[in-house]
Amino acid sequence: MNKYDVIIVGAGPAGLRCAEILSNSSLSVLLLEKGDTFGDKVCAGGLSRKDLGVIDIPDHIIEHKVTKTAVFSKKRNSMTNAPEAFVFTLKRKELGKWQRDQLKAENIEAKTNTRVTEIQSDHVIINGIEKISYKYLVGADGYASIVRKYLKIPQEKQLIGIQYTVPAPNLDPRLEIHLCSKYFKSWYAWVFPHENSFVVGCVCDPKKMSAKKLKDNFHAWLKEKDISIEGAVYHSAPISYDYRGYKFGNVFLVGEAGGFASGLTGEGIYQSLVSGEVAAKTILDNNYVSEEMNAVIRYNAIQLKIMKFLYHSGIFRKYIYELIVILLNNQRVKNKIHSSFS
Repeated sequence: MNKYDVIIVGAGPAGLRCAEILSNSSLSVLLLEKGDTFGDKVCAGGLSRKDLGVIDIPDHIIEHKVTKTAVFSKKRNSMTNAPEAFVFTLKRKELGKWQRDQLKAENIEAKTNTRVTEIQSDHVIINGIEKISYKYLVGADGYASIVRKYLKIPQEKQLIGIQYTVPAPNLDPRLEIHLCSKYFKSWYAWVFPHENSFVVGCVCDPKKMSAKKLKDNFHAWLKEKDISIEGAVYHSAPISYDYRGYKFGNVFLVGEAGGFASGLTGEGIYQSLVSGEVAAKTILDNNYVSEEMNAVIRYNAIQLKIMKFLYHSGIFRKYIYELIVILLNNQRVKNKIHSSFS
């Protein structure tokens, strides 16, 4: 039986970041990815400056450095052109490839098309055949995490995200957020600029609005906004925001497997990078304490409170959205928002 100090299940941003930190150690690490590529996932493809504070992403994989934003309510809008870029768009597959290329140390072994089919307290079985032992196990395997199932941690809080990638050459790179209580309740629609295309999508909690209702509302909104999806590629995916801890003895849950996404926005790349890094550093030093992790947990908790408040606001929600856009037109508020992305 092959033996490794650490087995990481899943090669998204969290798993790859965990492996990168451990590559600077003497531990033997096995990174397992069930797909044939690293890091590919349904995603709007936006990073903030906070993400770039964790990993130094090169310019050649960034499609747009976005300075222009627009937030829309039913009656108003707030336009801004920030002094420096605070959102960066890219393809998740390109991010995954670049993260994989950073793993050049001899103590890291990475495998694709390798599915973990069973987990025991000291070993995993891959592809139903091969048994591999571990000292530490990191679950970075997304929404349907087998590591989370092994720990018997339920998955009760989730979002459903749907989006279209629409061909659009010569697109003005502007990020748009649309607050529309009628169609999306506590959530919103987005438009992210990419190279020769844009991604338009929305998200909701299926316990509050069914996936079918969300899709019907989304199509009605697209028609109302005169956004053509002819020739577009449709995607949908669940997103977990059911955080219940990240360290369980010698087993860790990171990224979406740990429920680190935001329940309000669905964003999760920054949370994935931080949680993957913290798992690695905790393996190396059991007394390690991360202020970044504490900040992520607080941030997600605040987002959850905002989501619940907006949902229970009912008929008053549309007035709250109008007030939000009014505030966004205040220069002092704009400056604070820009600095929050740093």
